[in-house]
Amino acid sequence: MPRVKDRRRAQSGATLVELLVSLVIASLALALVVGTLSTGLLDSTIAKRNTAAQAVLQYEMEAISASTFDAAAKPYSDCFATESPTSPQAAPGGYQTACPGGPYTLRADVSMQWLASAPSTVQVWTVNVTSWPSDAALGSQISLYKVDR
Repeated sequence: MPRVKDRRRAQSGATLVELLVSLVIASLALALVVGTLSTGLLDSTIAKRNTAAQAVLQYEMEAISASTFDAAAKPYSDCFATESPTSPQAAPGGYQTACPGGPYTLRADVSMQWLASAPSTVQVWTVNVTSWPSDAALGSQISLYKVDR
């Protein structure tokens, strides 16, 4: 009889079912880790884009505020690069046209209208930031009033 017990001990180990269950559990854990990492990456990309859009709005508002009052002001578009530290470049085709190829990922469209209740003395400047090349609006547009004094 001692021979039979020795043979059972020699054959002891994990069964196929136990191995499959442990493999399924490890696969689910790995899928959760990968999902968490990809969600974090997406969140950081969105935060980066929103921060860049706020910086573009701030830049354009300061440019409008620093400029002199011009009764013949024309609308324009500026292209901004978020991946490289380059200065903004005017859209080559003019207002609301395509940005040049390369690192440019945001476009600011700046337009001016006269305030209806005070024509020729109050300008309403509107800044709208869009993602390039998808042309999707980022946030809401900002309006500034400029008065001829």
